[in-house]
Amino acid sequence: MLVVEVVNGRSLVWGAEAVQALRERLGVGGRMVGALPRGPRQNSRLGLPLLLMPEEARLLAEIGAVTLVSAPRPDPRNHSLALASFKCQQEQSFQEQSVLAAQAREARRQELQEKIAEGQAAKKQKLEQDSGASESQETSQSQETPEKQTDGQNVASASSSHTGPSDVVEPLPRSALLVQLATARPRPVKARPLDWRVQSKDWPHAGRPAHELRYNIYKDLWERGFFLSAAGKFGGDFLVYPGDPLRFHAHYIAQCWAADDDIPLQDLVSAGRLGTSVRKTLLLCSPQPDGKVVYTSLQWASLQ
Repeated sequence: MLVVEVVNGRSLVWGAEAVQALRERLGVGGRMVGALPRGPRQNSRLGLPLLLMPEEARLLAEIGAVTLVSAPRPDPRNHSLALASFKCQQEQSFQEQSVLAAQAREARRQELQEKIAEGQAAKKQKLEQDSGASESQETSQSQETPEKQTDGQNVASASSSHTGPSDVVEPLPRSALLVQLATARPRPVKARPLDWRVQSKDWPHAGRPAHELRYNIYKDLWERGFFLSAAGKFGGDFLVYPGDPLRFHAHYIAQCWAADDDIPLQDLVSAGRLGTSVRKTLLLCSPQPDGKVVYTSLQWASLQ
């Protein structure tokens, strides 16, 4: 069973295989929030861990697909020990990579040594032929011949001084150190199971009316086969996709309203116009006392 760590109300998935299983088998996408080691100062492409909405985490726990655990807080007293251990492991990895790099360069040098020797022999032979041809020139050019021979001999001697590739292997620079990227995080030893029905510091959502309202609507749309994600920047509660968000654009901006809530007309008009401007339909969602969810779609239309 998949494990979801919950810390201060945030549900995190650390395993790459778990992320793939949630998306492909359960229709839950979440949102990547981790920085990439090669691009830590950008947010267009992010990596592990995967952040789940509270509604996603509760749904997965309710259907028995995942186990919610409360991860232990790190002890500040052990920070120096953890840092020293990390530096020791990094230095050990660098030494191992230096040895492997030297072995790879030596193997490559042995492979190219024969070809380099053949090339140097052919170059020396060509220089000797050019030197012999210069001696058969006319007597009027005899004063230029020693200079050409001297130049040819200098080049030949310079080339003969390097009979093979250099035996000196340059050390591996630290900038070339390869960093091991983790694709999974083991379950903490002291982690304890978390009950989503009981309100706690790590799970403050239990019993809150706003969470219950959003969860009922999320569950109903998920059971209908839709993918959902957060829609804060679009002025709604959820973005509703007909399939995987990696393949489809969202069709709806879902807003959650209780059955007895009064919707301000100004908010209704602005939300409808915003949805139309981004080519999405505003979807008003209201759970009823009998458990059913009523949906009302709105699109802005100009006067003709």
